[in-house]
Amino acid sequence: MRVPHLAVRRYEQLLDLPAGSLVALLDTIYRYFAPAVSTSPLLSRGADGRSADTTERVEQLLEIVLSDSVVTGLEWDELTAHLAAAPRQVITPRSAWSKMAERLLEEMIVADGVPWMQRHEAFHRLLAHPVGQQAAIAACAALAADRTNQVFVETVSVLDGSPHPDASQHLLAQLASPTNDRAQYGALLGCIRKLRYGHFTRPQLRRLVPIVHELVLDPASYEGAQPLATELLRRLPADISTNAKAHLSRAVALDPMAHQALAAPGSPAKDEAARLLVARISGATMARTPVEVPNFKDRLLPVLLAEMLFSPVFDVRLYAAMLLSGTPYREPLAAALTSELIIGATSGPLDEALTMIESLRIIGTSEQRPVIERLTTANGLPSPIALAATQAIGHIGGRSGDHYWRRAIEHHAVRWQQRRGGTHATALVGLVYALGIARNERMLQFVRDDASVPSEPRSAASWWLNLPRHTLDSALS
Repeated sequence: MRVPHLAVRRYEQLLDLPAGSLVALLDTIYRYFAPAVSTSPLLSRGADGRSADTTERVEQLLEIVLSDSVVTGLEWDELTAHLAAAPRQVITPRSAWSKMAERLLEEMIVADGVPWMQRHEAFHRLLAHPVGQQAAIAACAALAADRTNQVFVETVSVLDGSPHPDASQHLLAQLASPTNDRAQYGALLGCIRKLRYGHFTRPQLRRLVPIVHELVLDPASYEGAQPLATELLRRLPADISTNAKAHLSRAVALDPMAHQALAAPGSPAKDEAARLLVARISGATMARTPVEVPNFKDRLLPVLLAEMLFSPVFDVRLYAAMLLSGTPYREPLAAALTSELIIGATSGPLDEALTMIESLRIIGTSEQRPVIERLTTANGLPSPIALAATQAIGHIGGRSGDHYWRRAIEHHAVRWQQRRGGTHATALVGLVYALGIARNERMLQFVRDDASVPSEPRSAASWWLNLPRHTLDSALS
């Protein structure tokens, strides 16, 4: 039996949770795993778009959205729920659709937590809306083509939520001739879900194959792109990918690194190590979680942990972490993950340490923030560890003081000056993103004006400082 919207709202009240927090979580999870694209949320609101009161309320919400006023996540939820319930409702002028989509996308990419989930769901309703979808697609395409933009993966990958042919065309265009590596990774990610929904035509699938084939064989591709491309190739229809796989087999015979990339998801030894890691984290989490039933064993927890840590698809890892973050397991799981990470960062498999850091972006609380802070500047660790930590620090719970930010910026700026390596410039971009998410304007100005910092993070800081105030304020609510 489907859980009704009002029942979830009542649980929020009974558990003294912020309004919309469980609703937003379920909307987000349902949206990704839905069997088909739909403008309406699976967590049905029972909205009636035909009444006079509803029409008046939609007009009120549109006035707010099209102004420079603050728009809350609950208001975006209400507006798009009404529009989904009345898909043929006329909105004038027609340009209002474009302004609404552009503002919603701009807020979504700079939001975090519940405000992000609410806007993510609202934007997907526009992407599937029979009238609003083209405005939403155009907003994504324009922002993805803007090289000054600082959030590319989400801007491109969100196109997987539209069945319109233009969405597929833009994804393939970013795959073949991307704005940058992050846009290409976003296109790869979007293709996974579009393939599941059958959005691609046969000619588009044939166009997709050689691009994915090249990415599979390129070890220098953007972080995570190679295993994601491999997974995408595995999911292609057999008659489409047969020739490509035969060609890959010949290439693999000449390239040991390619063989490693194309190997089955795990060797028996690696699978056993993964099973043991999941068992340790699950056991430690259960031991820290109060339960009312003696000797209770949660059979679903290990399944979600395995998805969160070992799925080759980033979105699957992300939504498994989100689902777990909405349960009483969150704090004990964060503690168990951190205990494993402290050991794994120095002596364990690199890929496991990276996915644990990635998971803490969602699961982590203020208790784990100091550990991630130390990893952003730790010496003697593989550089991907520091990069993953700089990308996680913007989302993990709690806040960092300016003394930390100055030290982290100086750490990577000095090493960039010494070596001129891309690793430290990329780490600085990650720190700037975290400062933007934290709305730390003082430190953003510090980075922008510091001549010792490379140009890319300085430009990123300028981008955040130039965002409209109403966008930044709205995305916090």
